[in-house]
Amino acid sequence: MISAKRSWMSVVVMVLCVSLLAACGGNGKNESGSENAGSASAGGSPKKVTLRFMTWDSGQTLQPYQNAINAFMEKHPNIEVKVESVPDNYDQKLLTALASNTAPDVFMAWNYPLYVPGGALEDLGPWVEKEQYDLDMYYPILMDYMKYDGKLWGLPTTYSPRAIYYNKKLFDDAKVPYPQDGWTWDEFVETVEKLTKPGQYGFIATPDDVFTAQPFFWSNGGDLISDDGKQIEGVLNSEQNVKTMEFLKRVYDASSKINTAGKFSTNNGIEAFQTGQIAMWDNGMWPLGDMLAAGKLDLGTVTHPIPEGGTLKGIIHTSGYSMPKNGEHKDEAWELIKFMSGPEGSKIITANKFAFSPVMQVDKENGYANDPYLKAFAKELEGSDKLIANMRTEKWSQAEDIIRSGFQAIFYHNDDIKKMLDTTAQKAQEVLK
Repeated sequence: MISAKRSWMSVVVMVLCVSLLAACGGNGKNESGSENAGSASAGGSPKKVTLRFMTWDSGQTLQPYQNAINAFMEKHPNIEVKVESVPDNYDQKLLTALASNTAPDVFMAWNYPLYVPGGALEDLGPWVEKEQYDLDMYYPILMDYMKYDGKLWGLPTTYSPRAIYYNKKLFDDAKVPYPQDGWTWDEFVETVEKLTKPGQYGFIATPDDVFTAQPFFWSNGGDLISDDGKQIEGVLNSEQNVKTMEFLKRVYDASSKINTAGKFSTNNGIEAFQTGQIAMWDNGMWPLGDMLAAGKLDLGTVTHPIPEGGTLKGIIHTSGYSMPKNGEHKDEAWELIKFMSGPEGSKIITANKFAFSPVMQVDKENGYANDPYLKAFAKELEGSDKLIANMRTEKWSQAEDIIRSGFQAIFYHNDDIKKMLDTTAQKAQEVLK
């Protein structure tokens, strides 16, 4: 923890130094921030520009973005885009690049509270205002994810809510009816119990995964942190959250506690789900296309269960296309961002149904809300009106470590839920000071 803090502080200091140097020294950029990008050469032909595009995607998940980039280059023959795939330690490498003024011209980002304080990101607000770019085409909740500290730091890439996948064969073998949207927490626990036996888990709930637990708290009227990102005490240890933790502990005890080796998690259990070791699995849309193409199992999708008197609250996975404040080719970078995020580029990217388009009209044209496998995800979006905790404060990662330890004490050691949430909330609140 201490070394991580020191590393983070070093990055921040480096970023601030770079920003100050850039502010003091002339950089030859025009008023829009571009270094005469796209201007004609002495011969009158457009100047050839090469952009670097950085993403965490790789392999099959990278191809949709490459397809859109290829289409962009066809429309802009004077712009070449080189893709840099960084599947490991992405945040750390991007922060280092921003601090050393070597960041790509366009990059994908999701945790803006982590990047913004260093001062190395470009505010896209002036670019939008300059040409009256239409932000109303996007889902409002996605635009909330693109903002922090009152400014706009990116345009949305794609997005995916989460839903529950289930293996129909395992349900049939156990003579358990398939789950239906609107099912209750009690029905969920009962289903988990009926589908759990030696070598098979009805569902895997892990206390390490604070992130994916958030919708359960939201659906019961609770939260992990206040909307303004300043208050954990009194929020985390609310009565609603005590009841939610009681439910999550029931789910854990019904199936996951026999998973003593911690072999699976909500995010990495795809192989176990495909091989019939897990009957129900919580995840986003990304693996759906590959699983259907593989044809290894007959699967269905359903919305998350909700408590009595509660409402369905989905969680959104999304990110933005951003550019560095000291980029050399801002005009061209802005053109790439607009294309990738807009109707044409996002339609290419989401053609294989691995994610939804951020543009509402594209989703409507694709008809994904009526797809038998995707309609559960679409319904989850309808109730998605909350920002994940990461997007509310730059100090969340430190607070989350404390909260995770509290959850582990409840799940693993059967600590009193109310007392542990009180203690955990108090400790996590100190981080925010």
